[in-house]
Amino acid sequence: MNIREFYEADPRRRASEEISFGDGWTIEDDEHSTYRLNWVVDTGEAYVVREPHPGGILARYLDQLRVDQADVDDLLVEVLATAARYEMEAALAGWPAVMPEKNSLHWVRRQLTTLGSAAPARP
Repeated sequence: MNIREFYEADPRRRASEEISFGDGWTIEDDEHSTYRLNWVVDTGEAYVVREPHPGGILARYLDQLRVDQADVDDLLVEVLATAARYEMEAALAGWPAVMPEKNSLHWVRRQLTTLGSAAPARP
């Protein structure tokens, strides 16, 4: 689902505060995208948004400056887990050091499998 569909599916999401766990996560086979990881306070959902950067390095720079590039239909969302904040923070302890690494979203998935409602880790 795209980001608009995600927020429309549950009104608590739109009104809720969100905690960011970084916006530079990567997947090995998707080198032209980064992933933003957030946790929704009112629902307890940890989700990632795929943000494509079709223009390569220039697009990534523009993204850091918060210049919107992608169409809303390209901002794909995946809910990874549902957990309390303390569980999320414990599972993702040390995330700032891991995020810049290649294929770093794999680490997130692996960490969140320790939570009861986490989605299974992908290779």
